Amino acid sequence: MQQVFGEVLVSRQPIVAADLEVLGYELLYRDEGGHAPLGEYAGIRATATVLIDGLLALGREVCTDGTLAFVNVPGSMLQAGTLLDLPSDGLVIELLESLDDDERTREAIERHREVGFRFALDDVVPGDPRLGMAHLVDAIKVDLEPLTLPEALAFIRELVVAGHEVIAEKVETPEVFDAVIGAGAHAVQGFFFTRPRAVRAMRPLGLTPTHLQLMRALALSEVDLHEVEDLIRSDLTLTDRFLRLVDVATGWRDVESIHHALVLLGERRVHRWVSLLVMSAVTNDAPSELLTTASVRARYCEDLQERRGQRTGLEAFALGMFSVLGADGIVDPRVLGELPLPEEVRSALQGGAGTFRDLIDLCLAAERADWAELVGIGRRLGLEPAALAAAHLDAVRWAHRMQAA
Repeated sequence: MQQVFGEVLVSRQPIVAADLEVLGYELLYRDEGGHAPLGEYAGIRATATVLIDGLLALGREVCTDGTLAFVNVPGSMLQAGTLLDLPSDGLVIELLESLDDDERTREAIERHREVGFRFALDDVVPGDPRLGMAHLVDAIKVDLEPLTLPEALAFIRELVVAGHEVIAEKVETPEVFDAVIGAGAHAVQGFFFTRPRAVRAMRPLGLTPTHLQLMRALALSEVDLHEVEDLIRSDLTLTDRFLRLVDVATGWRDVESIHHALVLLGERRVHRWVSLLVMSAVTNDAPSELLTTASVRARYCEDLQERRGQRTGLEAFALGMFSVLGADGIVDPRVLGELPLPEEVRSALQGGAGTFRDLIDLCLAAERADWAELVGIGRRLGLEPAALAAAHLDAVRWAHRMQAA
Protein backbone atom coordinates (compact mmCIF):
# COMPACT_ATOMS: atom_id res chain seq x y z
CA MET A 1 0.00 0.00 0.00
CA GLN A 2 1.95 2.95 -1.32
CA GLN A 3 -0.53 5.78 -1.35
CA VAL A 4 -1.21 6.34 2.33
CA PHE A 5 1.25 8.96 3.56
CA GLY A 6 2.49 9.17 -0.01
CA GLU A 7 1.64 10.69 -3.35
CA VAL A 8 -1.85 11.33 -2.01
CA LEU A 9 -0.67 12.42 1.40
CA VAL A 10 -2.67 11.30 4.39
CA SER A 11 -1.68 12.58 7.80
CA ARG A 12 -3.30 12.17 11.19
CA GLN A 13 -4.09 14.63 13.95
CA PRO A 14 -4.76 13.39 17.48
CA ILE A 15 -7.98 14.12 19.35
CA VAL A 16 -7.39 14.03 23.09
CA ALA A 17 -9.53 14.14 26.21
CA ALA A 18 -9.10 16.55 29.13
CA ASP A 19 -6.63 14.12 30.74
CA LEU A 20 -4.61 14.15 27.47
CA GLU A 21 -5.42 10.52 26.65
CA VAL A 22 -5.86 9.99 22.91
CA LEU A 23 -9.47 9.28 21.94
CA GLY A 24 -8.84 9.04 18.22
CA TYR A 25 -7.23 10.58 15.16
CA GLU A 26 -8.67 12.58 12.31
CA LEU A 27 -7.19 11.18 9.11
CA LEU A 28 -6.38 14.16 6.91
CA TYR A 29 -6.00 14.22 3.15
CA ARG A 30 -4.10 16.88 1.21
CA ASP A 31 -3.55 17.18 -2.52
CA GLU A 32 -0.18 17.67 -4.22
CA GLY A 33 -0.23 21.37 -3.37
CA GLY A 34 -0.88 20.69 0.30
CA HIS A 35 -4.55 21.72 0.16
CA ALA A 36 -7.79 20.01 1.10
CA PRO A 37 -9.59 18.77 -2.03
CA LEU A 38 -12.08 21.05 -3.77
CA GLY A 39 -15.30 19.89 -5.37
CA GLU A 40 -17.51 16.90 -4.69
CA TYR A 41 -15.59 14.39 -6.81
CA ALA A 42 -12.26 15.41 -5.29
CA GLY A 43 -13.77 14.93 -1.84
CA ILE A 44 -15.03 11.47 -2.77
CA ARG A 45 -11.59 10.48 -4.05
CA ALA A 46 -9.98 11.76 -0.86
CA THR A 47 -12.40 9.83 1.36
CA ALA A 48 -11.95 6.67 -0.68
CA THR A 49 -8.18 6.99 -0.35
CA VAL A 50 -8.36 7.36 3.43
CA LEU A 51 -10.81 4.48 3.85
CA ILE A 52 -9.47 1.97 1.34
CA ASP A 53 -5.73 2.66 1.38
CA GLY A 54 -5.71 3.58 5.04
CA LEU A 55 -8.21 1.94 7.34
CA LEU A 56 -8.83 -1.18 5.27
CA ALA A 57 -5.34 -1.84 3.90
CA LEU A 58 -3.39 -0.93 7.03
CA GLY A 59 -6.05 -1.50 9.64
CA ARG A 60 -7.27 0.79 12.39
CA GLU A 61 -4.70 -0.65 14.80
CA VAL A 62 -1.93 0.94 12.73
CA CYS A 63 -3.68 4.07 11.44
CA THR A 64 -5.08 5.15 14.80
CA ASP A 65 -3.40 2.82 17.31
CA GLY A 66 -6.77 1.17 17.78
CA THR A 67 -8.59 4.36 18.78
CA LEU A 68 -11.40 6.11 16.88
CA ALA A 69 -10.85 7.12 13.25
CA PHE A 70 -12.46 10.42 12.21
CA VAL A 71 -12.93 10.69 8.42
CA ASN A 72 -14.45 13.46 6.28
CA VAL A 73 -17.29 12.11 4.13
CA PRO A 74 -18.93 14.15 1.32
CA GLY A 75 -22.71 14.42 1.30
CA SER A 76 -23.17 12.52 -1.98
CA MET A 77 -21.16 9.55 -0.68
CA LEU A 78 -23.19 9.52 2.53
CA GLN A 79 -26.51 9.68 0.71
CA ALA A 80 -25.47 6.96 -1.75
CA GLY A 81 -24.81 4.55 1.12
CA THR A 82 -21.32 3.75 -0.20
CA LEU A 83 -19.97 3.19 3.31
CA LEU A 84 -22.71 0.86 4.52
CA ASP A 85 -20.78 -2.27 3.55
CA LEU A 86 -17.63 -1.15 5.38
CA PRO A 87 -16.79 -2.11 8.99
CA SER A 88 -18.36 0.58 11.17
CA ASP A 89 -16.46 -0.23 14.36
CA GLY A 90 -14.44 2.75 15.54
CA LEU A 91 -15.27 4.92 12.51
CA VAL A 92 -16.61 8.45 13.05
CA ILE A 93 -18.06 10.12 9.95
CA GLU A 94 -17.40 13.85 9.87
CA LEU A 95 -20.15 15.87 8.19
CA LEU A 96 -18.62 18.73 6.20
CA GLU A 97 -19.71 22.35 6.20
CA SER A 98 -20.94 21.99 2.60
CA LEU A 99 -23.60 19.48 3.68
CA ASP A 100 -27.25 20.56 3.46
CA ASP A 101 -29.64 19.85 6.31
CA ASP A 102 -32.41 18.17 4.34
CA GLU A 103 -34.52 15.01 4.45
CA ARG A 104 -32.11 12.93 2.33
CA THR A 105 -29.18 13.79 4.60
CA ARG A 106 -31.10 12.99 7.78
CA GLU A 107 -32.30 9.66 6.39
CA ALA A 108 -28.74 8.78 5.37
CA ILE A 109 -27.44 9.56 8.85
CA GLU A 110 -30.10 7.34 10.42
CA ARG A 111 -29.26 4.43 8.06
CA HIS A 112 -25.60 4.62 8.97
CA ARG A 113 -26.29 4.96 12.69
CA GLU A 114 -28.39 1.78 12.58
CA VAL A 115 -25.33 -0.26 11.55
CA GLY A 116 -22.98 1.30 14.10
CA PHE A 117 -21.39 4.36 12.51
CA ARG A 118 -20.83 7.44 14.67
CA PHE A 119 -21.06 11.05 13.49
CA ALA A 120 -19.53 14.46 14.15
CA LEU A 121 -20.35 17.86 12.70
CA ASP A 122 -17.07 19.30 11.40
CA ASP A 123 -15.86 22.94 11.48
CA VAL A 124 -18.89 24.32 13.29
CA VAL A 125 -19.19 28.03 14.11
CA PRO A 126 -22.05 30.08 15.62
CA GLY A 127 -25.06 30.27 13.31
CA ASP A 128 -24.06 27.14 11.39
CA PRO A 129 -27.16 25.87 9.48
CA ARG A 130 -26.15 22.25 10.24
CA LEU A 131 -26.83 22.74 13.94
CA GLY A 132 -30.40 21.65 13.23
CA MET A 133 -28.93 18.13 12.95
CA ALA A 134 -27.03 18.35 16.23
CA HIS A 135 -29.33 15.79 17.88
CA LEU A 136 -28.36 13.22 15.21
CA VAL A 137 -24.60 13.32 15.84
CA ASP A 138 -22.30 12.16 18.62
CA ALA A 139 -20.06 15.24 18.73
CA ILE A 140 -19.79 18.80 17.46
CA LYS A 141 -16.35 20.01 16.40
CA VAL A 142 -16.03 23.74 17.03
CA ASP A 143 -13.61 25.55 14.70
CA LEU A 144 -11.61 28.05 16.77
CA GLU A 145 -9.73 29.62 13.85
CA PRO A 146 -12.32 32.20 12.70
CA LEU A 147 -13.41 33.06 16.27
CA THR A 148 -11.90 35.14 19.02
CA LEU A 149 -11.21 33.11 22.13
CA PRO A 150 -14.11 34.72 24.09
CA GLU A 151 -16.49 33.96 21.19
CA ALA A 152 -15.29 30.36 21.04
CA LEU A 153 -15.61 29.82 24.79
CA ALA A 154 -19.13 31.27 24.85
CA PHE A 155 -20.17 29.04 21.93
CA ILE A 156 -18.69 25.94 23.57
CA ARG A 157 -20.55 26.68 26.82
CA GLU A 158 -23.79 27.14 24.90
CA LEU A 159 -23.43 23.76 23.19
CA VAL A 160 -22.43 21.97 26.39
CA VAL A 161 -25.41 23.39 28.29
CA ALA A 162 -27.64 22.11 25.48
CA GLY A 163 -26.28 18.60 26.13
CA HIS A 164 -23.86 18.23 23.21
CA GLU A 165 -20.37 16.71 23.28
CA VAL A 166 -17.89 19.28 21.99
CA ILE A 167 -14.49 18.81 20.36
CA ALA A 168 -12.49 22.04 20.06
CA GLU A 169 -10.47 22.13 16.80
CA LYS A 170 -7.26 23.99 15.89
CA VAL A 171 -5.99 24.31 19.45
CA GLU A 172 -2.33 25.23 19.19
CA THR A 173 -1.24 26.30 22.69
CA PRO A 174 -1.58 24.84 26.19
CA GLU A 175 -3.26 28.05 27.35
CA VAL A 176 -6.08 27.70 24.80
CA PHE A 177 -6.35 24.01 25.69
CA ASP A 178 -6.92 24.91 29.35
CA ALA A 179 -9.49 27.55 28.38
CA VAL A 180 -11.63 25.31 26.14
CA ILE A 181 -11.53 22.44 28.64
CA GLY A 182 -12.59 24.91 31.33
CA ALA A 183 -15.50 25.95 29.12
CA GLY A 184 -16.69 22.34 28.98
CA ALA A 185 -15.17 20.91 25.80
CA HIS A 186 -14.98 17.13 26.04
CA ALA A 187 -11.97 16.77 23.73
CA VAL A 188 -9.43 18.85 21.82
CA GLN A 189 -7.71 18.57 18.45
CA GLY A 190 -4.46 20.30 17.52
CA PHE A 191 -0.73 20.19 18.09
CA PHE A 192 -0.71 22.12 21.37
CA PHE A 193 1.02 19.23 23.15
CA THR A 194 4.25 19.79 21.18
CA ARG A 195 4.51 23.27 22.70
CA PRO A 196 5.68 22.81 26.32
CA ARG A 197 4.30 25.15 28.95
CA ALA A 198 7.75 25.72 30.49
CA VAL A 199 11.25 24.41 30.04
CA ARG A 200 11.34 22.99 33.57
CA ALA A 201 8.36 20.74 32.81
CA MET A 202 10.36 18.90 30.15
CA ARG A 203 13.76 18.54 31.84
CA PRO A 204 14.96 14.96 32.28
CA LEU A 205 14.74 15.03 36.08
CA GLY A 206 13.29 11.54 36.24
CA LEU A 207 16.22 9.79 34.56
CA THR A 208 18.14 7.25 36.58
CA PRO A 209 21.95 7.18 36.30
CA THR A 210 21.69 3.67 34.86
CA HIS A 211 19.53 4.86 31.93
CA LEU A 212 22.04 7.56 31.05
CA GLN A 213 25.00 5.21 31.45
CA LEU A 214 23.30 2.73 29.14
CA MET A 215 22.62 5.40 26.52
CA ARG A 216 26.23 6.57 26.67
CA ALA A 217 27.54 3.00 26.42
CA LEU A 218 25.46 2.39 23.30
CA ALA A 219 26.57 5.67 21.72
CA LEU A 220 30.24 4.63 21.66
CA SER A 221 31.81 3.74 18.32
CA GLU A 222 32.68 0.31 19.73
CA VAL A 223 29.94 -0.99 22.00
CA ASP A 224 30.90 -3.34 24.83
CA LEU A 225 27.96 -5.76 25.02
CA HIS A 226 29.21 -7.13 28.33
CA GLU A 227 28.99 -3.63 29.86
CA VAL A 228 25.50 -3.18 28.36
CA GLU A 229 24.43 -6.53 29.80
CA ASP A 230 25.70 -5.58 33.27
CA LEU A 231 23.84 -2.27 33.18
CA ILE A 232 20.57 -3.98 32.17
CA ARG A 233 20.96 -6.62 34.88
CA SER A 234 21.64 -3.96 37.53
CA ASP A 235 18.30 -2.19 37.07
CA LEU A 236 15.00 -3.97 37.68
CA THR A 237 13.07 -1.63 35.36
CA LEU A 238 15.57 -2.09 32.55
CA THR A 239 15.54 -5.87 32.97
CA ASP A 240 11.74 -6.02 32.90
CA ARG A 241 11.40 -3.81 29.82
CA PHE A 242 14.27 -5.48 28.02
CA LEU A 243 12.58 -8.85 28.41
CA ARG A 244 9.37 -7.35 27.04
CA LEU A 245 11.31 -6.06 24.04
CA VAL A 246 12.81 -9.50 23.46
CA ASP A 247 9.34 -11.05 23.63
CA VAL A 248 7.93 -8.64 21.03
CA ALA A 249 10.97 -8.70 18.73
CA THR A 250 11.90 -12.40 18.79
CA GLY A 251 9.07 -14.25 20.50
CA TRP A 252 11.63 -15.84 22.88
CA ARG A 253 12.86 -18.12 20.09
CA ASP A 254 16.08 -19.81 21.24
CA VAL A 255 17.06 -16.88 23.47
CA GLU A 256 19.56 -18.28 25.96
CA SER A 257 20.55 -15.18 27.97
CA ILE A 258 20.46 -11.38 28.08
CA HIS A 259 23.81 -11.31 26.27
CA HIS A 260 22.46 -13.65 23.59
CA ALA A 261 19.37 -11.45 23.21
CA LEU A 262 21.61 -8.38 22.78
CA VAL A 263 23.44 -10.13 19.96
CA LEU A 264 20.17 -11.19 18.31
CA LEU A 265 18.61 -7.74 18.54
CA GLY A 266 21.71 -5.81 17.48
CA GLU A 267 23.14 -2.56 18.78
CA ARG A 268 20.87 -0.26 16.78
CA ARG A 269 17.64 -1.88 17.90
CA VAL A 270 18.73 -1.84 21.55
CA HIS A 271 19.79 1.81 21.25
CA ARG A 272 16.38 2.70 19.84
CA TRP A 273 14.75 0.95 22.76
CA VAL A 274 16.92 2.82 25.28
CA SER A 275 16.07 6.12 23.55
CA LEU A 276 12.38 5.31 24.02
CA LEU A 277 12.99 4.59 27.70
CA VAL A 278 14.83 7.87 28.13
CA MET A 279 12.11 9.79 26.29
CA SER A 280 9.46 8.19 28.52
CA ALA A 281 11.30 9.54 31.56
CA VAL A 282 11.90 12.98 30.03
CA THR A 283 8.21 13.37 29.16
CA ASN A 284 6.68 11.75 32.21
CA ASP A 285 4.42 14.79 32.75
CA ALA A 286 3.53 15.09 29.05
CA PRO A 287 0.72 13.41 27.07
CA SER A 288 1.34 9.87 25.87
CA GLU A 289 0.82 11.03 22.28
CA LEU A 290 4.10 12.91 22.56
CA LEU A 291 6.00 9.63 22.83
CA THR A 292 4.12 8.24 19.82
CA THR A 293 5.05 11.34 17.81
CA ALA A 294 8.66 11.00 18.97
CA SER A 295 8.77 7.37 17.88
CA VAL A 296 7.41 8.15 14.41
CA ARG A 297 9.84 11.05 13.92
CA ALA A 298 12.81 8.98 15.09
CA ARG A 299 12.19 6.11 12.70
CA TYR A 300 11.28 8.50 9.86
CA CYS A 301 14.57 10.42 10.18
CA GLU A 302 16.55 7.20 10.38
CA ASP A 303 14.83 5.64 7.38
CA LEU A 304 15.22 8.76 5.25
CA GLN A 305 18.97 8.82 5.90
CA GLU A 306 19.17 5.15 4.88
CA ARG A 307 17.26 5.87 1.67
CA ARG A 308 19.71 8.70 0.92
CA GLY A 309 22.55 6.20 1.16
CA GLN A 310 24.04 7.90 4.21
CA ARG A 311 25.74 6.09 7.06
CA THR A 312 23.17 4.49 9.31
CA GLY A 313 24.44 5.58 12.69
CA LEU A 314 22.27 6.51 15.63
CA GLU A 315 22.27 10.27 15.07
CA ALA A 316 19.17 10.50 12.88
CA PHE A 317 17.12 8.35 15.24
CA ALA A 318 18.10 10.46 18.27
CA LEU A 319 17.40 13.61 16.25
CA GLY A 320 13.80 12.66 15.57
CA MET A 321 13.22 11.23 19.03
CA PHE A 322 14.22 14.33 20.97
CA SER A 323 12.84 16.88 18.48
CA VAL A 324 9.48 16.75 20.29
CA LEU A 325 10.99 18.46 23.34
CA GLY A 326 10.47 21.90 21.81
CA ALA A 327 7.93 23.68 19.65
CA ASP A 328 8.58 22.99 15.95
CA GLY A 329 11.63 20.93 16.82
CA ILE A 330 13.54 23.87 18.36
CA VAL A 331 14.74 22.70 21.78
CA ASP A 332 16.15 24.86 24.56
CA PRO A 333 19.70 23.71 25.48
CA ARG A 334 18.60 23.33 29.11
CA VAL A 335 15.94 20.82 28.09
CA LEU A 336 18.53 18.58 26.47
CA GLY A 337 20.40 18.66 29.74
CA GLU A 338 22.87 15.84 30.14
CA LEU A 339 21.58 13.72 27.26
CA PRO A 340 24.61 12.34 25.34
CA LEU A 341 23.80 13.71 21.88
CA PRO A 342 26.31 14.36 19.04
CA GLU A 343 27.04 18.01 18.33
CA GLU A 344 25.41 17.94 14.88
CA VAL A 345 22.18 16.64 16.44
CA ARG A 346 22.32 19.20 19.23
CA SER A 347 22.85 21.99 16.67
CA ALA A 348 19.86 20.92 14.56
CA LEU A 349 17.65 20.71 17.66
CA GLN A 350 18.58 24.31 18.43
CA GLY A 351 17.67 25.52 14.93
CA GLY A 352 21.00 25.17 13.15
CA ALA A 353 20.71 24.82 9.37
CA GLY A 354 21.79 21.69 7.54
CA THR A 355 20.67 18.21 6.58
CA PHE A 356 19.58 17.24 10.09
CA ARG A 357 17.46 20.37 10.37
CA ASP A 358 15.88 19.46 7.04
CA LEU A 359 15.01 16.03 8.43
CA ILE A 360 13.17 17.63 11.36
CA ASP A 361 11.30 19.91 8.98
CA LEU A 362 10.28 16.87 6.89
CA CYS A 363 8.77 15.34 10.03
CA LEU A 364 6.81 18.51 10.76
CA ALA A 365 5.56 18.74 7.16
CA ALA A 366 4.37 15.12 7.23
CA GLU A 367 2.47 15.67 10.50
CA ARG A 368 0.75 18.78 9.14
CA ALA A 369 0.02 17.24 5.74
CA ASP A 370 1.97 20.07 4.13
CA TRP A 371 2.65 18.22 0.89
CA ALA A 372 4.34 21.06 -0.97
CA GLU A 373 6.82 21.61 1.86
CA LEU A 374 7.45 17.88 2.23
CA VAL A 375 8.18 17.34 -1.47
CA GLY A 376 10.30 20.48 -1.72
CA ILE A 377 12.59 19.56 1.19
CA GLY A 378 12.68 15.92 0.11
CA ARG A 379 13.89 16.72 -3.38
CA ARG A 380 16.54 19.03 -1.96
CA LEU A 381 17.82 15.97 -0.09
CA GLY A 382 17.54 13.74 -3.16
CA LEU A 383 14.35 11.98 -1.97
CA GLU A 384 11.43 11.50 -4.34
CA PRO A 385 7.77 11.48 -3.18
CA ALA A 386 7.49 7.68 -3.34
CA ALA A 387 10.44 7.34 -0.93
CA LEU A 388 8.97 9.93 1.43
CA ALA A 389 5.66 8.04 1.34
CA ALA A 390 7.10 4.61 2.03
CA ALA A 391 9.37 5.90 4.81
CA HIS A 392 6.54 7.62 6.67
CA LEU A 393 4.31 4.58 6.40
CA ASP A 394 7.11 2.38 7.75
CA ALA A 395 7.67 4.83 10.61
CA VAL A 396 4.01 4.73 11.68
CA ARG A 397 4.03 0.94 11.57
CA TRP A 398 7.28 0.76 13.54
CA ALA A 399 6.03 3.16 16.23
CA HIS A 400 2.87 1.10 16.59
CA ARG A 401 4.91 -2.06 17.14
CA MET A 402 7.23 -0.39 19.63
CA GLN A 403 4.36 0.74 21.83
CA ALA A 404 3.76 -2.93 22.56
CA ALA A 405 7.33 -3.50 23.72
